[in-house]
Amino acid sequence: MSDPELAQEIIRLRAEVETLRLANAAIQRQLGVDAGEADRMLRTMELQAEALQEANQRQTSQANFIQRVMDTSSALMIVLGPEGFIRQVNRRFGVALGEPEAPAARRVLDEWLPPEEKARLELSLGALPWPVYSPLFELARSAGSYCAEHRLLGRDGRYRVYWLEASVQHDPQGKEEGAVVCATDITAIKNQRDALIESERQLKEAQRIAQIGRWELDPTTGEVVQWSDELLQICELGRPPARTEDFLAIVHPNDRQQIAEAFSAAIAGHRLFSCNCRLLLANGGTKCIQLRGLIHYDEGGKPLRATGTLQDVTAQRLADEQLGLAASVFDSSLNGVIITDSETRIIKANPAFSRILGYEPEEVVGKRTSIFKSKRHDASFYEQIWARLIREGEWQGEIWDRRKDGKVVPLWQNISAVRDEHGKVKNYIGVFYDLSEQKRSAAHIHHLAYYDTLTDLPNRQLFNDRCAQAIKMSQRTGRKLCLLFLDLDRFKYINDSLGHPVGDELLRAVAARLTQNLRQSDTIARLGGDEFIVLLQNVHGPEDAERVAQKILAALSRPFVIQGHRLEVRTSIGVSSYPGDGEDAATLIKNADLAMYQAKEEGRGKFMFYTAQLTDRAQERLFLEGELCKAMDKDELFLEYQPQFELANGRLLGSEALMRWRHAERGDIPPASFIAIAEETGLILRLGEWALRTACGQAMEWARKGCGLRRIAVNISGVQIERSDIVGMVGDVLAETGLPPEFLELEITETYVMRQAQQNIQVLDALRAFGLSLAIDDFGTGQSSLAYLKRLPVNKLKIDRSFVADLPSGENEAAIARAIVALGHSLHLNVLAEGIETPAQAQCLAEMGCEEAQGFLFSRPLAASAMEDMLLSHASRAMPAKLTQRTEFGNEKDNGGLLRRA
Repeated sequence: MSDPELAQEIIRLRAEVETLRLANAAIQRQLGVDAGEADRMLRTMELQAEALQEANQRQTSQANFIQRVMDTSSALMIVLGPEGFIRQVNRRFGVALGEPEAPAARRVLDEWLPPEEKARLELSLGALPWPVYSPLFELARSAGSYCAEHRLLGRDGRYRVYWLEASVQHDPQGKEEGAVVCATDITAIKNQRDALIESERQLKEAQRIAQIGRWELDPTTGEVVQWSDELLQICELGRPPARTEDFLAIVHPNDRQQIAEAFSAAIAGHRLFSCNCRLLLANGGTKCIQLRGLIHYDEGGKPLRATGTLQDVTAQRLADEQLGLAASVFDSSLNGVIITDSETRIIKANPAFSRILGYEPEEVVGKRTSIFKSKRHDASFYEQIWARLIREGEWQGEIWDRRKDGKVVPLWQNISAVRDEHGKVKNYIGVFYDLSEQKRSAAHIHHLAYYDTLTDLPNRQLFNDRCAQAIKMSQRTGRKLCLLFLDLDRFKYINDSLGHPVGDELLRAVAARLTQNLRQSDTIARLGGDEFIVLLQNVHGPEDAERVAQKILAALSRPFVIQGHRLEVRTSIGVSSYPGDGEDAATLIKNADLAMYQAKEEGRGKFMFYTAQLTDRAQERLFLEGELCKAMDKDELFLEYQPQFELANGRLLGSEALMRWRHAERGDIPPASFIAIAEETGLILRLGEWALRTACGQAMEWARKGCGLRRIAVNISGVQIERSDIVGMVGDVLAETGLPPEFLELEITETYVMRQAQQNIQVLDALRAFGLSLAIDDFGTGQSSLAYLKRLPVNKLKIDRSFVADLPSGENEAAIARAIVALGHSLHLNVLAEGIETPAQAQCLAEMGCEEAQGFLFSRPLAASAMEDMLLSHASRAMPAKLTQRTEFGNEKDNGGLLRRA
């Protein structure tokens, strides 16, 4: 309690005593016996008041004493309250950090910490269930004490380093009263420590750069006392040697005696010792080192210790040896070397100089280098050389000099200025070599880089450069230009059938014919393979490009005779023009390429102009390619099944599995839009395997449901045959699904079968060995060879829908269909017609003898559930007896052929 409060309390007590006295006088007559007791009570209260006043005085004196003790400390003394707020600081705190506000300001010591240290303390503290005002105090409270190095912001705005020691304080009952923090300024000590560390680092760095290490040993016992880290690196040791014998073990045997003698002489003569020797390294290599040392003696002259250095002088030794080689290098160098004085008078020349320029050294010594001038460079060229030499002391570049015989030769020369210790030029050294052969090689390389090696036409890079220049010219003049993109039709078949030498000769002949029929101002380039491109400049309009395209088509339509082969070659041409079809070479080439592909799709042997719709088609194709990659993962692909019937009586024989794609945004995408993309990108390998596995699994599912096992036909792509192990894949699917092979029919198009007939026959033989059936799809649209056709291990021909559509009225189609049926029967093959939509078509084909049919007339492609219903319906009417008698599906073979009886 403070003095004012005590005085106020005394006044209040005295007032109460006076009141009691007055009351006592009033009732003295009635309570006379209590007067003495009231006097004693009053005395007791006065004594208590005096004791309270003395206690407050002692507390104040003690607080003042503690403050004086704190102020005498050179460290910062801070007293924290139970929540971490500053309650009291010493004078040093105010001097160093500034006076904190009154305790009511509720400031914490953390406010003087750098932001990154405060963030680190908060992170280490973690979450607590009570409010945290000072992470520093909370860390001390959690551990009971806290010691750490921190930086505190001084009143001068700079941080200094302090060592903080905090201890938590408790009252006699054990309740936390706060903490006392002592912060000692260690900035000077830390700076000294950092300076010492930096000094040691620099010393070690200097030793490392100089490759010098320090050692110390006891000369009497030979014990190694100190061996620096740099010595470990120089000697390539994992640990220091324990004794001198261990070190001598890695010294070359021929040098060990030399070290021992030098060391003994130094001890005997009380002098420094130095010797050079070689080290034998663990990897078999050697190093040259220099040992220097000093012997220390006691007062009686007894050696106490030896200290010294070991330096790796391998580089210096090599440099000395190289200096010895310099003279021989000068004489034997393949480069010409010439040395002049500061006035460019020749002092010395090597033999290569004579070989390159034809002068003997004695013919040019004392003369100026100007005697070699070829007059191919003007005065400014030499001025630039001298300006560079004066500014940088070195020049290098190409220069043409004149030989003794008068011929001018290109040289690559490097001229360096040699200066004395005062920086004044005393010599010039010129080193040069003849560039004649390199220039011939460079010209050849340039030709290889910009011209096609096969046809000697410009290649893609040169064409792009010329096209870019032509576009710039067109922008200036306003004249148009056109690009014609050419691709030879069916060139691959010539390569495959007659070989690449014939194909290469044909490409050369095509290039020659194009060159003969076009203007010299037109650029003809070969982009690669059988692709050529023509750049027409200064054209008036599309009619000029059309005229040139017609001329090219006519020129290439004439037969070529290559190595005795008469070859009919046609070409498809795409045309783009500037500026309408593109603003740069890449766009023009791309658009002409798109137009060329359109010409191929529309029948080959023609030309097409680019239209914007072609880009839209290309973008659509790119979109479908990207979406098709994700279609399987999104379960967007599924199968439908088109029933196949016996044409004579309408019996259900089986079904063909047809792949469908239902895109999440586009809806149903027809197979014609994505199958070709899948084949070109190789995705057909995954799609085909998925379709086969799904179809076979579905067939087995139908059989387990009592639908009867009937033929399932699945299309396989020629890409699957050419790029994958189709035989192994089919075998794995049959094994996994359990489908008997005789109920599987694989269909492959005639075009792919005939592409590499001999190789494909081997693959088909291997597939046929499983016991499955093979059918040639779209028969009649390809170019089958009867010699190969009769060797194909197939069971069926499928007449393409294009020959069925115009039956029975189309005479040509009827003749083709009749021929296919007759051909199939002659080869003992079944014939199936697809795409039948009218009874008249079905009747016509039945009369021709076609056995099987499929088409909208009989049924559209069905979902698996609908196909299951159809199978159940037919199974209930015509279930083969042998199938119904089986106790376990697939264990018994149907020798009579279930498909034919179903």
